[in-house]
Amino acid sequence: MRFGTKAAAAAALAFALAGCGGSASARDGQRALDRFFTRTAKGRAWAKRFPHRPGSVPCTARDPELRRRVAATCSTDVSLDPNRVVVTFTESWSHGNRARTWLVFLRKDGSIVSVSRAGSAPAR
Repeated sequence: MRFGTKAAAAAALAFALAGCGGSASARDGQRALDRFFTRTAKGRAWAKRFPHRPGSVPCTARDPELRRRVAATCSTDVSLDPNRVVVTFTESWSHGNRARTWLVFLRKDGSIVSVSRAGSAPAR
């Protein structure tokens, strides 16, 4: 048991020294994403559908060909460059064969610079 405790402490120290657990830039990206969801109309509209952290959740999407809502996966991804945060929101369905993606370019304060969309026809 004593070896296990020492090994766990050594692993925790190694992660801390390696900077695991989030860098300043990752925190900046998360802060911008949080502000997007709370301070912008588009963010508030999407807040119930997309995860507020990078990752995926089950959701529903409107399939324009079927003209109905279908089971889907909604995901959020955050990328950083020196002057802005790029958030990718994706709805995918039909086993990943259909998708709708929005690229949202944010300032670090969470305000929207621009939004572009790709993929299937927009949800109605």
